[in-house]
Amino acid sequence: MKTGMKRTWRSEHLALAMGVSLVALVTGCTGEECVDDFDCRGKGQGFVCVDQRCVASDQTGADAGTDTDAGTDAGTDAGVSSCEELTHDALFGTMQLESGFAAAGSASLPEGLSAVTAVPSGADFTLYAVRDSDQSLYSLGTWPDVTLGSAPLQAIVPEADRGSSPFLGRYLANDGSRLLTGYTLSGNDFPGKVLVYDIGTPASSVYVSAPGNYSAAGFSQGFLINGLGLEGVAGSGSGIHALKTDVEPFQGSKLATFPATPAYSGSTAVATNGVAVLGYSDGDFVNHLRALAPSVYTPALSGGSTLTLDGASVVYSGGDLFSAAAFGSGVVLHRGSYDSTFSARTSDVSRVELTLGGASSETVTVGTVTPVLTNSTVNNTCTSVELLTPIGADLLVGLQDKNGRRLVRIQKQ
Repeated sequence: MKTGMKRTWRSEHLALAMGVSLVALVTGCTGEECVDDFDCRGKGQGFVCVDQRCVASDQTGADAGTDTDAGTDAGTDAGVSSCEELTHDALFGTMQLESGFAAAGSASLPEGLSAVTAVPSGADFTLYAVRDSDQSLYSLGTWPDVTLGSAPLQAIVPEADRGSSPFLGRYLANDGSRLLTGYTLSGNDFPGKVLVYDIGTPASSVYVSAPGNYSAAGFSQGFLINGLGLEGVAGSGSGIHALKTDVEPFQGSKLATFPATPAYSGSTAVATNGVAVLGYSDGDFVNHLRALAPSVYTPALSGGSTLTLDGASVVYSGGDLFSAAAFGSGVVLHRGSYDSTFSARTSDVSRVELTLGGASSETVTVGTVTPVLTNSTVNNTCTSVELLTPIGADLLVGLQDKNGRRLVRIQKQ
């Protein structure tokens, strides 16, 4: 199965069981696991697409033709033949930290981790991660002493679904005392579940049905899940679903629908001031971010009327958006493009301030796009941005290049 669609940040998830997947666009293809190597990234490092199946590269007998090491041979648009010829900063590689921001420490990022979250623990933060190879949750220790736990905390995929080629969501969120991540399967309505892992009482951890779960964000009352549905909640289709974890039993609701037809899920974030940033893409694969004030969305958390994002503040719209994450009282954007070999080329990581206003703080004022990290050479792939995740009011950026993988903490000055 081939397609001529434009590659955007959604492309690496086309086979991750969302409405924009190729399975949904072309009928009769439900047996296909992948179209290209991007669709195999959820399987872990070293997997490539061969005959529409994800296999380990050492089983192919030859290089699949895509250089997956972003830090060695990618080259740049400036005519440099090898990334080895470019100067690499110890923290930011070939990227540059812009004025108004400062580095506040770094740590090595173990191989094979696709998502990280930081949970407040007194004055410190305890880190947790998703490891692709065994599809499990792990502890990473207390920042900045990052060390992968010797044993998994819990499997993300329950045993009954492990033989069904599950696709991990490549996200990890927390509400302060629980972790949430998920997986999806191929099939009608893209069945899947989220794991709600209780940090203090692991035996209380549960799996909740959440078809097509794509991304999620945590806040003090629970989680916002960007997907196709949630267990116990009437209605389906792309939208934002809320899972309240501050009540027993947990309570689910349909929080908001997207203002586009068709509409597919996107990034989800909650800033430190409570502003929810809710993402989706339209039929032209343009990615959009809208913002809702907590006073607007809180009533819907308890089963009130489902909101529409039609009148919500526009944070960003564009076909160059890879992902978004909270950064203090704002949101950070990872932007770029894909080259002819589908290698991601980062243009910048930029921040947008979100300010609450109005008589009851119902209005979200969107600030200007302010660069945080930029490339020293236009759109090079020598240093790749692996992940973005909040750590308190700061931001953790996962970077990879010839100097290895690392997490760098960035503060707004």
